[in-house]
Amino acid sequence: MNTSIPLESKRERLFRLGYILFGIDLPSQNQSTSPQWLSQSLLRIALALMFALGCTYLISSLGDFVSGFIEGWNWAGNDDDTKFESWRMSQQLLLSLLAIAWFLSHNFLLKRAIAQTIARHDAERERANQLEITSTLQLLKAQIEPHFLFNTLGLVQHLAEPTAPQAAALTADLIQFLRATLESLRADTISLQDDCKTCEAYLKIMQKRLPRRLSYEIDCPPELQRFRLPSALLLTLVENAIKHGIEPAIDGGHIRIAANRVNEHVIITVSDTGVGFGEQIGHGLGLDHIRNRLSLTYPDKAKLELEENETRGVIARLVLPV
Repeated sequence: MNTSIPLESKRERLFRLGYILFGIDLPSQNQSTSPQWLSQSLLRIALALMFALGCTYLISSLGDFVSGFIEGWNWAGNDDDTKFESWRMSQQLLLSLLAIAWFLSHNFLLKRAIAQTIARHDAERERANQLEITSTLQLLKAQIEPHFLFNTLGLVQHLAEPTAPQAAALTADLIQFLRATLESLRADTISLQDDCKTCEAYLKIMQKRLPRRLSYEIDCPPELQRFRLPSALLLTLVENAIKHGIEPAIDGGHIRIAANRVNEHVIITVSDTGVGFGEQIGHGLGLDHIRNRLSLTYPDKAKLELEENETRGVIARLVLPV
């Protein structure tokens, strides 16, 4: 079996050593940690010594060849006019040729690295264009499918109104919730007023599922209705309150959504009188998602607070900068 390394692989490894020698960083290379930086520095010193020794050997060999050629010419020539003076390479010329070799090698590798970077960026741009085309097609599908769904639910509501008004009302609430949810998920932010309407549609549906076990109130001051916040945060807190607080409680509970401004922050509170989160308080996937969204949208300027309610249940509080 032939276990020799392919020529292209050897060539690429040689170029990689050249990039390390001249300190040329390609975009695909990761940032070095301290131990890696130390090892690369030692490797760069070793490569520089090998490069200098190799170039010195080649230049000295060339100088010896020229000197030997002159001596042979002078020995073979009979006419003194055709003789050349003996020549030895000086140290200054050797250093100058080393500097020229270093510059030409660096220039060649730098041009190659630039060409590789441009080719890689072109490939990434092509891939991004393909992803954009794919996402556009998916968005078109996502727009067609809800259109069909809403038309079907609207027909169900129309057919149920004469004989089953409660089912028709539930269908209307479902249509309102789905429409608001889809619109909010397509945007990065949503106004507090629209977010509260989405939560209200969701709570109306949950009231049908939990009759006489769920009550709610929403307090959204007019001066804060246009305040924008990341989408799906408030709805996630309401869903957690239902799932972990109200549903496990035998007699249900009450959910209150309130917002107020304190100095340069808007505080949005979702409180429930359910059983609470117990030992798992603050460790759900939904809450982790909220914390990640807050850290990305408001670095070190927003937070999620959780505490026990005075009576029972949990209070979740979003503290957002104005």
